[in-house]
Amino acid sequence: MKKFLGVFALAVFAVCGNAKAQFVGEESESAGQVDSLKQVVETLSGKVEESSQNDLDKAIWKDRAKYFNIGYVKQSLTSKDDVVKYKSSAGVNMTWGKTFYLHKKPLLNMIKIGLDWSWVDFNYVKYSSVEEVYADDDWSYGTDFGYDDTYTDEEDYDLDFGCHQLEYGMQIGPSVTVNPIDHLKVSTYFRFQPSASVMLLDDEVYYGFVPFFNFGAAVAWKSISIGVEGRWGGTKYHGVSVDDEGDDYYYDDYYGDESLDASDFVETFTQRMRTKSFRAYISFRF
Repeated sequence: MKKFLGVFALAVFAVCGNAKAQFVGEESESAGQVDSLKQVVETLSGKVEESSQNDLDKAIWKDRAKYFNIGYVKQSLTSKDDVVKYKSSAGVNMTWGKTFYLHKKPLLNMIKIGLDWSWVDFNYVKYSSVEEVYADDDWSYGTDFGYDDTYTDEEDYDLDFGCHQLEYGMQIGPSVTVNPIDHLKVSTYFRFQPSASVMLLDDEVYYGFVPFFNFGAAVAWKSISIGVEGRWGGTKYHGVSVDDEGDDYYYDDYYGDESLDASDFVETFTQRMRTKSFRAYISFRF
């Protein structure tokens, strides 16, 4: 009997041990499956987050690289010797270009350095007044003439056509853009702007090539941006005007010389002038 009880106890112990081992195995297998599922979820979450960040970067940087600006211009035109200074009463500017970023990933996840190229820069101003300063040894005085009917001395100052300046050029230069949060961007830039300039100053026409320099800053939210910039440059203009005094004509007519040419009626000259501009604009980025 004792032998039977011993065999029975041994059998029960074996069965219980086998059941426990099987339970522990199933628990370990379940834990492994949970860990695998957790890794899959973390991997998918990382990919989703990376995809969302790539879409945001594309919307902030790549999809907003081109710009079209339209703005207000305040400008002055001064002769090199500071004798004559024109002041604008109205002006408009249009610029169209693109920013080419020099690296793919933003520095510190928020800064990008780029190269701005504006293939169109159109600038027009109308001058409404001119200030003339006359200097003679130790004294000088200034006058400010407006383009209206209050000044009627045609011999001293004959205003026939008004004064206008038209410029067309391109811009190129570096820029730094900071994206501190969401779609907000703050940028600053410095550009070189070679331009062709044509001016109508009363009855005189000027033309020349002007190397301008631009420095500005802008704040953008998504596709809308506002900015300001300063612009300066100078050159020697070539000028043409009609010789309305007719001195050569009367001289030749008096002495019977009828061989007149264009130089008897057209006067050519050069004048060095410098331009300073302040431009405030609204920009559409796309």
